[in-house]
Amino acid sequence: MTVSTLDKKRVAQLHQLERVLGVRFRKLALLHQALIHRSYRQSQKDEVPSGDNETLEFLGDSVIGLVVAEQLYRLYPDSEVGDLAKVKSQVVSRVTLGEIALKMNLDRWILVGQGEASRGEAQRPSVIGSALEAVLGAIFLDRGLEPAAKLIRRLLRDQITEVEAGTTSTDYKSLLQEYVLRYFKASPSYHLVGESGPGHGRRFVVSVGWGGKIYGQGNGPSKKVASQEAAKAALEHVLGPPS
Repeated sequence: MTVSTLDKKRVAQLHQLERVLGVRFRKLALLHQALIHRSYRQSQKDEVPSGDNETLEFLGDSVIGLVVAEQLYRLYPDSEVGDLAKVKSQVVSRVTLGEIALKMNLDRWILVGQGEASRGEAQRPSVIGSALEAVLGAIFLDRGLEPAAKLIRRLLRDQITEVEAGTTSTDYKSLLQEYVLRYFKASPSYHLVGESGPGHGRRFVVSVGWGGKIYGQGNGPSKKVASQEAAKAALEHVLGPPS
């Protein structure tokens, strides 16, 4: 597929996204492909010769992992490998990427099937987060590693700092509530599983589930923190493991 095969409206949309990303594509068709969900390709059949965005998503996932690993190494060269791995898994999780993509309003440019569009699938964290990975994979193919790395560092800078400092502002309980209500037609329920430790250093364990099934468990120095951790675990369970 080339730019000449795209209609003027789509080209204008893609140029708008380029301005948001701060990247000018040599092959605009790559950006277009990065935004094609498999449901759209299946509904259009032979009218989408370039395929969907899944292979670009695979590539983008690897590029993000490399860039974040290098950034963490440079920021915290004396940290233990286990600590760096923990920060990396939180920074590049599907939950985090989905949240960033939603703030960018990336769903405005994602193409999904008609039925999926009516259900708001383009805003689903797993769909929009995967599209962001695909876009970053497309930038890597089109412009090389450094332009892709520059954008990744910009998008994830705050998340790296917050996670490392233990002050992440992500409200996983609210994200889970919205997700479960939309896709399971239910509300998550939290339960205190246990608590331990002295009065000045209590640790709480909380589980969360719906529909008679437990989807996540978390622990922390307060029930509030443990509930956030449980919600995060549940989101990663339903969206897929961290990248």
